[in-house]
Amino acid sequence: MARNRPGTGVAGRLDWPIFRPRQTPRFGPLEAVVFLVWLGLLALAVAHHVPWVDEAQGWLVARDSSLIDLFNTRLRYEGSPGLWHLLLWILCRMHVSFTAMRWIVSVVPAAGIWVFLRYSPFPAILRVILPFSFYPGYQYAVISRNYLAAPLLIFVCAVLFAKPGRNLFPLAIVLGLLSNLCVQGLVISAGFAAMIAFRLWRERGQGSERISLRRLMAAGICLCAFWAVSVWSTRPASDDIYTPAWRAAHLEKKSPGAVAIPSPASPDGQAAENQSDAAARPAGHVAPRHALDRFEQSVTYGMSDSWLVSLAAWCVVVAFLIQRGNAIDLLPFFLLQVLFEFVAARPWHFGMVFLALLAVLWIDWPKEGDSQAPVWRAILLVVLFAIAAGQCFWTARAMRTDLTAMYSGDRDAAAYLADRVQGRTIAGFQYYATGILPYFSSNIFENQPKEAFWNFSKKVDVDAHVDETLKKRPDIIDVGIAVRAPDTSGSAPIGLSATFQPKIEREILATGHYKETHRFCGDAFSGHGFHEGLCQVILERSAQ
Repeated sequence: MARNRPGTGVAGRLDWPIFRPRQTPRFGPLEAVVFLVWLGLLALAVAHHVPWVDEAQGWLVARDSSLIDLFNTRLRYEGSPGLWHLLLWILCRMHVSFTAMRWIVSVVPAAGIWVFLRYSPFPAILRVILPFSFYPGYQYAVISRNYLAAPLLIFVCAVLFAKPGRNLFPLAIVLGLLSNLCVQGLVISAGFAAMIAFRLWRERGQGSERISLRRLMAAGICLCAFWAVSVWSTRPASDDIYTPAWRAAHLEKKSPGAVAIPSPASPDGQAAENQSDAAARPAGHVAPRHALDRFEQSVTYGMSDSWLVSLAAWCVVVAFLIQRGNAIDLLPFFLLQVLFEFVAARPWHFGMVFLALLAVLWIDWPKEGDSQAPVWRAILLVVLFAIAAGQCFWTARAMRTDLTAMYSGDRDAAAYLADRVQGRTIAGFQYYATGILPYFSSNIFENQPKEAFWNFSKKVDVDAHVDETLKKRPDIIDVGIAVRAPDTSGSAPIGLSATFQPKIEREILATGHYKETHRFCGDAFSGHGFHEGLCQVILERSAQ
């Protein structure tokens, strides 16, 4: 008799409240507790996080550019649409400091988590753990970059997807904003637009979802206008130092050995050069040599430390969507893989795959009344819980670094140089040196343009004029470097970055006129065991 009591057995346990899907949106005591804990961890991490160069670059571009110059010129070298830079531009004109900016923009990811807790259909156990997974819990919350708004926009899109016909125009606006956030957001926006079109076509003539042609065209024109702005603002400049993977491969095919992938002058390229010099193989390499590596890194990298777990998860998701007749919902993932293969793929990019996965499962979560719903809910719950649990360890590792060490050495290097700027000339080399400049009101590097941001134009190739700079005998030289961990075991590259000397530093030291006096390093962790040692190396003129 005991075996037949409710709440016993596997079926009974799956019917416990913590495993049940939510039928109606609400923000109850459970959601409030999760939200407060998440906010507390966010505040703790933001208070201790030391920003790195990519956070600095966006701020400096917005600070030192006019609005016209920003959209007409600068974004073409940044590889990003302008929504994030527009927000930073406004904050700069409100005289908000670099440090205060990070607190202000943290409201955006917090709003995304609130939307998730308030509206997602997932069972309580997933609503408890998913906010603390790595990308919504750290990478896209603590790191002040354009990806920070991705959870909010993607989750709002999932909410509006419940009634695409009724919410057609709001969906067009949200997808348009997402497309202007980052290039990954643009391809996700295109994928979601195709999903909406398919649903509207499939449900045509069903009364409640019937929409007028005029409204459909208005929403379509609105979305296309957003897309056009995104594409226009990110169109590559002819003299851009950075060479996209597809163009580099094309040039390499025409003239073997002529082009490196990526260019050593770009941030990705410099890290690749440093890694190569140190004989280290990075996790998340931009151009993997083998098909298995490519699959593991671009398809599964943003999911789990184990590519087998990620592969199993994707098999489940694909089978689930095909069984529901929604194979079109795989389009955002396909478009992201095309982007990773032919344009750029960095560890923090892969989190967009995870967010898109959450949104698709949010939209397609098994409803009551489907005979197979309990089975699919149980399988999907296990898959999402396993992925989220693994990523919670990434979050804990990243936050531990912020609390006990440093993400980068930029702030300490800036403090050191602040006491030595007066009456001395300072030169800066390599992109990562830009990380110290938000702490100064203007560019302190005498060998660079007056704008403090790093200029990726071939016309302003600072690193190609080392000899000319040395002839002017600057008092201090700052060389910014990034050194990748030698493996994927999760060991920080601090020991390696404490001794590594990039080519430019070796050239300077070889003159005999300078010696290294200080080195400020941090450990940048981006999930999946990917580490970069981010350092500022200070070289001072020898007494002669």
